[in-house]
Amino acid sequence: MSIRTVERVVDLPRAIVWDGLVDPVLVEGWFDPELRLVGGEPRVEVLERRDPELLRVRIAGLGELTFSSDEVAGGTRGTSTLLRFTGPVGDPDELLDRLEDLLRGHPVDWRAEAPAIRSAG
Repeated sequence: MSIRTVERVVDLPRAIVWDGLVDPVLVEGWFDPELRLVGGEPRVEVLERRDPELLRVRIAGLGELTFSSDEVAGGTRGTSTLLRFTGPVGDPDELLDRLEDLLRGHPVDWRAEAPAIRSAG
């Protein structure tokens, strides 16, 4: 699978978006119900972590994923987040859609949908 990069502005402060990447409970709601990006998951190796600007991990059987964020002016709360994702995921836009939905209170119903990470391989 080829490496894809997407970038989008999320109308939320960077601290909220960052929590969606590193909080294990939040990650379960958008990324994969069985994987964590940080916090002891044996299949995930944290290669680099600089809160709240960069998270780079390697997932066994998938490869390397990179999330980076910058604070940008504007948005309904005064600041928004420019979020960049790079990785071998079939539909990175869907992955970021799931993250945004979760941060707005709508986690994925895993009974109805397959994890984006697993469907990429």
